[in-house]
Amino acid sequence: MNRSGLIRTAVAVATSSVCLVSGAAGAWAQPGAHTAPGGARPARVDVVQDAKQAAARSLREAYASGQVKGAVAGLSASANEVGMDRLPVGSTSGLRSTVASSNSAILAAKGLPASTGNVLQVRLANPRARAALARGVQPLIAAEPSDRRADTLTAYRPDGTAVKLGATAPADVPVLIVGTDGDRIVAAGTKVMSEGFKAARAQSGAAPNRGRSALKPQTAVRAADSPQGKDVTRINDVSLLRSNEEPFWKGGAEAFAVVGGWDKNDKAFAEPSLQMPYLDSTGVAYHPNQNLIDWSHFGYDSADLVFLEEDDGTNYRDLTKAIVDALLTVTGYGTTGIPLANTIMDAIPDKWWTDDTDELDQVYSVSHAAIAGAQNSGAPGLTYTGAGGNISLGLSNAFIPKT
Repeated sequence: MNRSGLIRTAVAVATSSVCLVSGAAGAWAQPGAHTAPGGARPARVDVVQDAKQAAARSLREAYASGQVKGAVAGLSASANEVGMDRLPVGSTSGLRSTVASSNSAILAAKGLPASTGNVLQVRLANPRARAALARGVQPLIAAEPSDRRADTLTAYRPDGTAVKLGATAPADVPVLIVGTDGDRIVAAGTKVMSEGFKAARAQSGAAPNRGRSALKPQTAVRAADSPQGKDVTRINDVSLLRSNEEPFWKGGAEAFAVVGGWDKNDKAFAEPSLQMPYLDSTGVAYHPNQNLIDWSHFGYDSADLVFLEEDDGTNYRDLTKAIVDALLTVTGYGTTGIPLANTIMDAIPDKWWTDDTDELDQVYSVSHAAIAGAQNSGAPGLTYTGAGGNISLGLSNAFIPKT
């Protein structure tokens, strides 16, 4: 499938269409309801979608019974979203048990530990309807589609009547979307990946350098008698350049980065994954001052970057293994003629991606020496543009002394 990396935006693209469709409470799917051909185990994306739908149906029923009406109205006076485990319902409530079981199913499908906690949330998708929600206007409730290419959404009134929505948000009817907390998932997922990458590097026999940077002498920018510490490359500024007009129910992006490089034994490896929770909208220049590359165990002055977005079908444990296994087959800097970014992307099975927004972009051959040269000339750093034309990345070097 086409993996052109288009970031989400909150731009409405079509005239809102609201019409009654058939179905009521029975239209909500239960966890595990999907069955693959031949009775095979359902795809991960179906497990996650079923779990969201079950939680949304349970929320609708709890709202109809009055259990969470006040809490939902409270969204109008506070944040647009709230964790579903925080909704004030009794311990015997069906909502509480459904949220717990749905959350467990999602964590298992995504290869995340139970310690991740609750990742189900409900958010007000159209803040313009905040006043209506505060007045007690009954909301429409829907599960966020796992397929981000969907251009219509079926939501439900508290009485179970189904309503089809177009891409533009209704102006006066609140829409509550049950979805996943992408930031929490990415934080847990990048931790899983980072631990896996570190373990793989240790098992390969590539011990991290102690003290001075492991950059090749001709590319190092610090003297041999420098204090112990690390040479790093930081993100001064980053922007997503392409705009993708998408329906109102889609939340912000949840981006993360994977850095590939070569160690001192000419073996390919991946750096700990980097969470980028701020990278949310196109056309905005973010200035995170975030460390991106730790050069202390690089053997060559070159790093490839892959920027990805959280997807319902991603299992972080298996994703880590796939990348590690792929990199283990690559030895000898430059001998394959294939950039490490390509090796990383090719390691990810197509079935794990459900739409075109998962791969944001790739940046090839980031050079510590080139960035240092720009800084020595008085520039704040060096700007790299992604191969896909979607990302602009301003980088600078820094030395972090050991305390």
